[in-house]
Amino acid sequence: SREERFLNPTGYKDKHTAVADTVDMRESRKAQELKAASREERFLNPTGYKDKHTAVADDILTVGSKKAQDLKTSAREERFLNPTGYKTENPPQSAKPSEAAPNVESEKMDRSTDRTPQPSSGEVSEPTEKPVAEAPEELVSQPADEPVDVSTNETVDPSDGAAETSEANTSESKQKPSAESKESKGSELPTLKPQPEKPIGKITLIECRGGSDKASDGHRKDTIPICNAIIERGWECQPIFYSDSEYKMVEEEILSSKGYICRVNPGTYDDVTQSRLDNLLNSAVKKGVKGMSSPESMKRMGAKDALVKIRDLRCGLPSTAGYYTMQDLEEGFKKTLASGNIRVLKQNRGSQGEGIWVCSLKEGEEKKNEDGKCSSDAVLKLQEAVDNHKEEKTIEEFLKFCKRYLDGEGGQLVDQEFLPRIVEGEVRVLMIGDTPIELIHKKPAEGGISATLKSGALYIRYAPDDEKFSLLMRDFKEDLPKLMDALEIGDQPLPLIWTIDFIPGTIVDGKDTYYVGEFNCSCVGITKQLNLAGTVADAAIKVCEG
Repeated sequence: SREERFLNPTGYKDKHTAVADTVDMRESRKAQELKAASREERFLNPTGYKDKHTAVADDILTVGSKKAQDLKTSAREERFLNPTGYKTENPPQSAKPSEAAPNVESEKMDRSTDRTPQPSSGEVSEPTEKPVAEAPEELVSQPADEPVDVSTNETVDPSDGAAETSEANTSESKQKPSAESKESKGSELPTLKPQPEKPIGKITLIECRGGSDKASDGHRKDTIPICNAIIERGWECQPIFYSDSEYKMVEEEILSSKGYICRVNPGTYDDVTQSRLDNLLNSAVKKGVKGMSSPESMKRMGAKDALVKIRDLRCGLPSTAGYYTMQDLEEGFKKTLASGNIRVLKQNRGSQGEGIWVCSLKEGEEKKNEDGKCSSDAVLKLQEAVDNHKEEKTIEEFLKFCKRYLDGEGGQLVDQEFLPRIVEGEVRVLMIGDTPIELIHKKPAEGGISATLKSGALYIRYAPDDEKFSLLMRDFKEDLPKLMDALEIGDQPLPLIWTIDFIPGTIVDGKDTYYVGEFNCSCVGITKQLNLAGTVADAAIKVCEG
């Protein structure tokens, strides 16, 4: 299959994947039929009813997710021959419904859009594509982050919660039907307060029915506290559910508001077409409604080339380059690589380290450089973050391979200098509007680079004015007024709840410098920090009055 893969490198399929796809399609239809069967009952209890049909569908999806991992593991050797997605040659051909082969293709990144379909947690996404340990040491891909609680300069207990992360960032699972909340049955959920008789203004909070980020009342756990905090300040705030069948009603509510707060984690929901919802929310912004945050903001801040756009700010890495065509890639990459620095090449659409390559010239190959450029036949040492595998290719071979990352909508590559201090961990800054709330230093366990609690990483919380990070916060505060203009969305406000992950750079005058590794403003959660609801309300009202 290697010869045919080179002739069609963007998606080679053989008889084995055809069999697997047939099984996938059958099981996908079955799950949809089960969901449809429970729809009537769900309408009788729209806040989160879960019957035997959705329970069965959940079982299928859960088993499928596990089976997907097994298939990927068994196919690893073949994947090296075809790293674009070769599937195992022995998919189950007569699986029972509960043991069916997962839809492996659907678990990959949706490459038709710039936005990663988020699963269901509805919290802050842990960056899944970062520079990795200094090459050529083994790389470790970054799984989804665990929650951490808010405090000051304290070690985080793994049982605590914090500026929660969705991952999410992880794009390998589908949005599941609405589930019962994870809170104990004896816990009491807040109820919506009466709206003010003469409201100062109106803010609408938008959700979608379903998703495992919901409590038993059908809402995210931070939805009602945020609405109540806004109501306490004399504003009307009503949470509403978007669906395609209720499009007109939702549109009327939004257009009658001064602003909206979007609490929809992009993914798959019943009776929801993501593009229709995105168009509705973006259109409302053009008509003067304040979006917090609009799909356009989430798209611009979440795209990899956001790192290119901010390279001239204090928080940006000056050597960052962006490539959108093969000509850009061939000319630019040969120049940056000739600088002698190890480079990190990142595709825009991957997840879990897929398409994130640490690149360096093989020893002695720099002698082939001419006129500040590397030779096309120079040999590269390559390592991909998705599974840490290593390989060698000539620059010409590697660039031909990378063409797939430029094809289609949203195709782009970002080229950055490798920052070896990534092994010391990242610093996450939680923001509400333009106000920093806390910093979390995510320090990997000794000898590792993974920054998750499960891997043994140590999370330490700091106040935003802690002296240890004074240079980071000073520089970032200077950048804040310029940030949205740099991202080419200067007509929109800073996100309502968002995070920034910083990677340590060089040391200047005895203090660490930091560079942005990722922004996230896609449904960042505060479910473990409901004391911040008032701060969120103040920031939302400030945006609407501005």
